[in-house]
Amino acid sequence: MRRFDDLTLATTVHNNAEMCADMLRSFEANVGLVAEIIFVDDGSGPACSLPACNASLRSIRTERPLGFCKASDLALRAVRTKYALLVDADILFEPGDFEGGYSEFRDSNWAWVNFRQTNFQGQPQHAYEEPLMPPWIFAAGNQIFSWWRKLHREPRLAPGQRIAEVTAAHSSCTLVNMEAFRAVGGFDPWYWQCQSDVDLSLRFRKHGYRVGVDLGYRVKHDGAGGKGGGMARVMDLYRSRVHLYEKTFPASRLYLRPLLFVRHLLELAWFAVIAPFKKDARLITRLKMLKGALRGYN
Repeated sequence: MRRFDDLTLATTVHNNAEMCADMLRSFEANVGLVAEIIFVDDGSGPACSLPACNASLRSIRTERPLGFCKASDLALRAVRTKYALLVDADILFEPGDFEGGYSEFRDSNWAWVNFRQTNFQGQPQHAYEEPLMPPWIFAAGNQIFSWWRKLHREPRLAPGQRIAEVTAAHSSCTLVNMEAFRAVGGFDPWYWQCQSDVDLSLRFRKHGYRVGVDLGYRVKHDGAGGKGGGMARVMDLYRSRVHLYEKTFPASRLYLRPLLFVRHLLELAWFAVIAPFKKDARLITRLKMLKGALRGYN
């Protein structure tokens, strides 16, 4: 079994210890052993525990849920090796050449490299690495975003390489250069979950590090495609993206929130018209979104 002595597997759990145990078993079966596993129980009730592993296991428990950003930051700050693999609990590792991409990751100034993934139904999910859409595209809505995305090609590989450089990569299953992570100050604690990894990617690049996606190894991800979370996750996504855009594109402070308000108002009017003919929750959700645009999506 391959052993990665300079790698720590870091993961966070909130009431899903069984899924996390499956993730760890799949890693040992299909990839190998790491120097240490750091397990943050993010305020689960009752406390979560994991079965014995072949690798050293160190657990940290928070008394209340901190959210993905703060819990992941806590896990990574506890890492004592040169590199880490930050993994969502709902990941399953597949047989394949993990080691080849890991070797390439260590040989350059990569700071943050995600893996390609499919959901548990086998559908490819490539939206985990993409150019940062302009603020006005986000304000215009999903239909415009889908059209804009079609104009962009898949990440391109340099000759002889399998990690492609991207603008931003998500954190579902990500190799982390700990020197780079500490150099940029880790996750921004302002974020709860959504967009924290995009913000971190942009700061890595600003400091001269590279962000990428390993195109030679694939994992399964139960939450691929934004599954789960309901309205609270949607509101967090809007709140976090508005914050990210206003910080990254200062001019968007003049138009982003008004455009989002107008969009939600038009959507609310349309769903009010069709509500008598089609029973769904979109009328209520758009009302919440309209209120959210006024209150900062809190």
